[in-house]
Amino acid sequence: MTKESNNQAVIQIRGVTKLFGDKIVHDGIDLDVYQGEILTLMGGSGSGKSVLLRSLIGLEKPDAGHIYFRGNDIVGLSEENLVEVRKRIAYVFQYGALFDSLTVRENLAYPLRAHTKLSEEEIQKRVFDTLKKVGLEHSLNLLPSDLSGGMQRRVGVARSIILEPEVILYDEPTTGLDPYNTKQILNIILQLKKQGATTVLVTHDMHAIFTVTDRVAFLKDGKIRALGTAQEINSTKDPVIQGFIQGESW
Repeated sequence: MTKESNNQAVIQIRGVTKLFGDKIVHDGIDLDVYQGEILTLMGGSGSGKSVLLRSLIGLEKPDAGHIYFRGNDIVGLSEENLVEVRKRIAYVFQYGALFDSLTVRENLAYPLRAHTKLSEEEIQKRVFDTLKKVGLEHSLNLLPSDLSGGMQRRVGVARSIILEPEVILYDEPTTGLDPYNTKQILNIILQLKKQGATTVLVTHDMHAIFTVTDRVAFLKDGKIRALGTAQEINSTKDPVIQGFIQGESW
């Protein structure tokens, strides 16, 4: 789903500026994320993709500007109020970020016990149903150390979506994975989109970008250098972007 098919912006980024010391990471960025789309943040290392992603749930604080989620500015919210935002905007960490000492079942049950009033029976049902979405319903009683890297990523996705968020943020979800597990992760992203999720994706995986993405925002020198459909970005005449896509220059 793209801007043309649905003009409802779930997230609006306005004039966001972020500095680390003397380094300008974001320089007055404006960007909308639309209902039901997959938007990819693209650019080289150090271009601020992950910083912008983390800013969407308050893990980073802009030095200036506003980030609106459903019309409410999240910049400056207290940690208590950010908890409510994070129930609706899920963050999938690069390596799953699972609790090593807890089973898969307990990893997924943890946020449900912390943030809902579901009964234990309801919790166990949702844990099973969510694991089934990522093809790991038979891994309930395994520890993270019993899982392959790809399986850990899929459990990480399952835990992130267990609270049924409206928006899902992915930080390099396929980095280091073999082709099979990469395909599994991309299929999960697409399936969640079909179920209505809005997605923001950070990745260097060109196959992922041009397979699952609706729109791409290309970050360079603190600004969005280009914004368009995956096809538009892939076919751009901009030598900087083409050089990046082809792995020739940055």
